[in-house]
Amino acid sequence: MVHQFPSETARRHPSLTFGLAGGTFALVFVAWATVTQSADGGYLPSGPEVLLVLGGFVGGAVVARLLWTRLDGADSPLRGVAVGALIGLLAMPVPMYLLEFVLVAVDGVPFEASPEASPWMQAGSDLLLLLVTPLFLAVLGLVVTYGATVVVGAATGYLLARR
Repeated sequence: MVHQFPSETARRHPSLTFGLAGGTFALVFVAWATVTQSADGGYLPSGPEVLLVLGGFVGGAVVARLLWTRLDGADSPLRGVAVGALIGLLAMPVPMYLLEFVLVAVDGVPFEASPEASPWMQAGSDLLLLLVTPLFLAVLGLVVTYGATVVVGAATGYLLARR
């Protein structure tokens, strides 16, 4: 039986590595928020926060799968940092899209219908809002985390690219 170092396995599966890094960060972030808010009173993580953790795993893995090899992130540590930071930046909207899809599945489209708009205009408006709202929430998420998703992505990219 051949034993491999964890770093070799991580380099062979970068999307899984970014997914684990993103999910772990999301888990730590939600756990920290739970601990700090439960000190003030009773607080348990809600369904959306659990979806954020799941989205951290999925977002990191999906975006890394799309970008890491296409942008040659493993070529050098500097390129690994740049591609990893981009993955950390672009992975943030994925949990927001998951939250929005769950909201649409549970409650329907959350946007108010405009009485004077045609059905085509209303459908186009709803589609645009469904696409843009998670991007806006992701930007707010970057503000709330102080850009830590970009830092986690950059650190992961550096560790994967260094020899």
